Amino acid sequence: MTAFIDISQHQIDMGEVDEVRACLLKPWGFRELDRGLLFSIAQTCLHALHKVPWNDYNAQHYNGRVVTVEDVIFLPDLPPVPKPYRSWPEAFIMIFGGLQECEYEPKEQKLRYVVEHTYQPDSVDPNNPKIVFEIKGVIPTLVDAKKYRAVAEQNGVHIIFILQEKGIICPWSRPRKDGTRMTQEEWISKEGFEYCYQGEEESFRATDKYKKLVATFGK
Repeated sequence: MTAFIDISQHQIDMGEVDEVRACLLKPWGFRELDRGLLFSIAQTCLHALHKVPWNDYNAQHYNGRVVTVEDVIFLPDLPPVPKPYRSWPEAFIMIFGGLQECEYEPKEQKLRYVVEHTYQPDSVDPNNPKIVFEIKGVIPTLVDAKKYRAVAEQNGVHIIFILQEKGIICPWSRPRKDGTRMTQEEWISKEGFEYCYQGEEESFRATDKYKKLVATFGK
């Protein structure tokens, strides 16, 4: 028996879809298909996607909304998107819509962008504003780790971490061959920063190493 998907009077013969699946999965392979069949498949997929309650779906999948099992929203099981496109709306617009004469992802048009952020240190040495303090329990992500590196490089500052606990493993670090993982102390030292532990701030600032940093760093 031939299976059909019937949505708002748009039908897909799944037997035909199975026959052309290889063409859909091959980059630009959809060009080998009957254009009317591809149009019918694309239209039906778009109708299926229009029926998704997107605000509720996005809240569940991106905002962490907790729901019961019965209320979980799943996307419809659709035929594979024609490669190289990444979604049926994208494919429809480029193949049948208003961008048919436009090149898809032209390589010469890769555009660089920089998102500017600000960083507020927890404190700064009163005698050298280039020495900043970061009081830290954990550096949670690699993005955060890269942030400190970028702050130091782009602003010419030296970060001293005051760690809450000893031997905290960086959550984003990968296991080494011996099974161990990088600690925050190891990462800080690797990056050329300094650290001490909570309760040691006064003694750390009394060391010759720290005094030399204050007297010479950035000057």
